[in-house]
Amino acid sequence: GTTNVLPFHPAILPFLKRARLDSIRHFNGIQIDRQLITALAERWRNETHCFNFREGEATITLKDVAILTHLPIDGKPVCVSDHPPEDCDGMPGWHHFIHSHLGVKVPVKGCVDATDRMPPMRKHQVSITWLTKYFREHYESHPLTEESPEDEKERYARVYLIGMIGGVLFSKKSSNLLSCGWLRIIFSSWEEMGEYSWASACLAIIYNNLCNASNKAVREVGGAMFIVQFWVWEHMPWLAPAQRPDRDWPIDHPLRGEAYGGRWLGHTTCDNLAQHKLEEYRRRFERLWEGE
Repeated sequence: GTTNVLPFHPAILPFLKRARLDSIRHFNGIQIDRQLITALAERWRNETHCFNFREGEATITLKDVAILTHLPIDGKPVCVSDHPPEDCDGMPGWHHFIHSHLGVKVPVKGCVDATDRMPPMRKHQVSITWLTKYFREHYESHPLTEESPEDEKERYARVYLIGMIGGVLFSKKSSNLLSCGWLRIIFSSWEEMGEYSWASACLAIIYNNLCNASNKAVREVGGAMFIVQFWVWEHMPWLAPAQRPDRDWPIDHPLRGEAYGGRWLGHTTCDNLAQHKLEEYRRRFERLWEGE
């Protein structure tokens, strides 16, 4: 998995379930076929939010996201505001907000992380790399266990969500920075977190990033592109990895009844793909017709 996310620990699963985000634990570290996403983004039309193929248009829908990820459709819209809280105890607003919820003092200035060459805080954004590295080192010397205090389990769960939300589900191109506005949601009660329509937010970010990626000057694309990749493999199986999972899952499959996209886990290495060259993808999309 990505180093920007703490390892999943079973002790935090009850909290993720209360937030209706338990399915995301399966989707860290998925290798993205950048050539496939690039070829697909070239066919994205901002006006219709659809991919334009020879035989017509197609797009990823809210139903697709819900089935592939098991994220909830119903609930409140996810709205994020990075307007800072009031300064307190001699610390800037967001620094104090993080300290009061996680117990860590984020350096105000003069400190640049050697990993991503960025300060821990930049304007209203926090370095996910810095936070995760700090707590990874903490939990290496003080491992989380099932017997750990509840507040310690909760802290681990919230840091885990910072990495998953900022680096996987709603990532920017770098996956290193998280708008501090997200912290108001991540630090809210688990039940309040569970009131959001997470699938809708994911789809909106995917659409937004595909719109940006359709600009030829853009070299990278953020957002949950693993969902787009799963969608392509489901609807265009001739582009899927040669080693395909069974459609009928074993009765004891850990994701049976959960995220349908989970059936691709273990089959997502680009080396397993019959063809993953950009020109080949462009050619296949150009010749795409029903029943290919």
